[in-house]
Amino acid sequence: MRGHAVYSFLDNGANVASGDSVIDELKQFGQTMADWEDNPVIEHIFESEIQALRESDAVILLEPAGRSSLAEAGIAYGMGKKVILIGLVEHPEVVYRICTSRYRDAAEFLASL
Repeated sequence: MRGHAVYSFLDNGANVASGDSVIDELKQFGQTMADWEDNPVIEHIFESEIQALRESDAVILLEPAGRSSLAEAGIAYGMGKKVILIGLVEHPEVVYRICTSRYRDAAEFLASL
């Protein structure tokens, strides 16, 4: 897209970290989280997502977002990355003011490009 690469675990319905189907992974996720501290699958996903954040110039936080997305936005902010917020914030106490740009919806964001 305009010379930029996009990282999303939803691309092609597969998790970029493992290549497996997102649907299959979500079914197994509850089981995997039971031993999250020692599970190599969780470690691999974490390391892959941290590497993607390191390689990014900006992170788009599309609300409503899950807790992991909010954590990743915070990590990105801590790395000095630009954080762009799209959507209405359900939990402003989590987002604080880490977002450099805020848009009500995707249409407003796209119009700004």
